[in-house]
Amino acid sequence: MYDADQRDHHAEAVVEDFFATHRAPALVLQRFYPPAAFPKVRSRLGGLPQLPDGLQWPVGGSYGTQAPMHFLAQIDCAELPRVDPDMPAQGMLFFFAMNDEEQIWDTDEPQQRVRVLYAPEVAADQPVRALPEGMRPILDEGPSEYAHRTPAWLLPEEEGPRVHVQWPLVARRMDTWPDYLELPPGEEDRAYYDVYASRLSEVRLGAAVAATGLFPRADAALHWEQTGSPSWSFPTQWLRYQTDFPQVGIIVDRLARVIGNERRAGKRGQADYADVRAWVEKAAAIGWDDVPDDATREAFREWIIGQISDDFEGLTMTDLRMGLAFTKGWLAAVAYAAGSPAAAARIPAQMYRDLADEHLPFAESMRTLPDGRRRCAETRVHQMLGHVPRLHDVVPDVAGEGGEVCLLQLACDPAIYLEFGDCGQATFWLSREDLRNRRFDRVVGVVESH
Repeated sequence: MYDADQRDHHAEAVVEDFFATHRAPALVLQRFYPPAAFPKVRSRLGGLPQLPDGLQWPVGGSYGTQAPMHFLAQIDCAELPRVDPDMPAQGMLFFFAMNDEEQIWDTDEPQQRVRVLYAPEVAADQPVRALPEGMRPILDEGPSEYAHRTPAWLLPEEEGPRVHVQWPLVARRMDTWPDYLELPPGEEDRAYYDVYASRLSEVRLGAAVAATGLFPRADAALHWEQTGSPSWSFPTQWLRYQTDFPQVGIIVDRLARVIGNERRAGKRGQADYADVRAWVEKAAAIGWDDVPDDATREAFREWIIGQISDDFEGLTMTDLRMGLAFTKGWLAAVAYAAGSPAAAARIPAQMYRDLADEHLPFAESMRTLPDGRRRCAETRVHQMLGHVPRLHDVVPDVAGEGGEVCLLQLACDPAIYLEFGDCGQATFWLSREDLRNRRFDRVVGVVESH
């Protein structure tokens, strides 16, 4: 890994001293997996908020008009390890934002784009608040002929969801370090930056592994996706042997939709969705949470196999594209199951195991490090407090004394369609003074993108 003639031991010692003196505790918000074994916590991403009666659903500005903000997360402060004495020990934090396509949150009037509400007490049986009228689809582009098509299962004429995928969060203590090295007086600065950047990536990865107990799986392969063999084809015989597949109606719905969109990709003209819509209607008749009969299962498996062809002009798809469609469709079914205990119980354990790597809080990096390594894993965690990654060193001005505090940073989480720019992140900032005084009405948000 290292060339002894090129290794700078003095620079490494300076960097390690900096790590030792600038380490700060933080909280990683672990998205537990799979949905069939969720912990009993109130902290979560998405869904609908348990807003007490005294709090109003925030309204903000988007494309020149007012509309309800999208709900992103609620954090039960009683569930958080005590790493910062200024954080509330009780109560609930609710995070909202105008999550339209622009995602420009750090405007002159930040409260028109993001809002954080705090309830000192929230009853254990507090019901969720119903979605208000006028809510726009997530990542809505406003008036446009070219709608942003996400998630992958949306059919062309459909509007996107207005509620983010609901998923519980468990907070763990995690060590963090700043993005940038501050050198002691008299040191040459240029020689240390590459050493620091490389080492920072490693220690952040190690800290996330230690906090979550999860490990990166570089290039983990799914057996229905293309392998390295030049003679590979989609495993149709394997699919025919899965006599209990599809196990639940939501798999029929999501997989049919994704296949319809994937076979249309790159084709001239408008693809015919008649068969796809027939399966969507069939799934609705079965019930998304219910079990299809054996005849329906067999017919659906044969329909999938019949979509595979090398006829690039026809309404079919290649083996490679079918493998990718399977992954997208199954991920979409699991995302739905996160909010449906009945569906979650009917999805088989093997399917959860197959897709587990897609839910890891790590991302593959194509960077080449100074020591020659490639494709290193990088962290992609949801976090509160401590030092957080700053993709462009963007920290909006926050009112109050004591410096800025990261109240929450949400990472891009593609398995549940949580998107911020191009694989970016969303961060909610406030001052130390405002955190101490519970002035969450002064939080400022910013979205950074790679």
